[in-house]
Amino acid sequence: MELKTKAAYVAVLLACSFIAPLEAVTCYKCNSALESGCSDPFKSSGIETCTGTTCAKSFASAGGQTVVARDCMPVPPPKDECKEYSVSGVTSTVCTCASNYCNSAKTIIPSAWLLAVVGVLSMSAAIRN
Repeated sequence: MELKTKAAYVAVLLACSFIAPLEAVTCYKCNSALESGCSDPFKSSGIETCTGTTCAKSFASAGGQTVVARDCMPVPPPKDECKEYSVSGVTSTVCTCASNYCNSAKTIIPSAWLLAVVGVLSMSAAIRN
């Protein structure tokens, strides 16, 4: 699998696979592999929004290319923070926050519960490769 494809897959897997059934905060929802305005610097014009209890932003880098994904999640984080990790040659950072449009910032701070989910998903992806 090509590194850019892996980076896009990991970014989507990390941030865009969560659908938010609870209403609390409004977040941006996009993937820079599909929408140029989603990358940093972020351009909110024409970008879809979603509603959840937590906003997420993830970065996945491989082969000198970075994919940024933004989305909503249905579970509030215990605290805002970011976590970096590497799977199958793809370096990723996942951040979460819990205020309206907070995933528009260049850097935000993501949560520990998401990291556990991401760890399991990353191990599954690594095992499949």
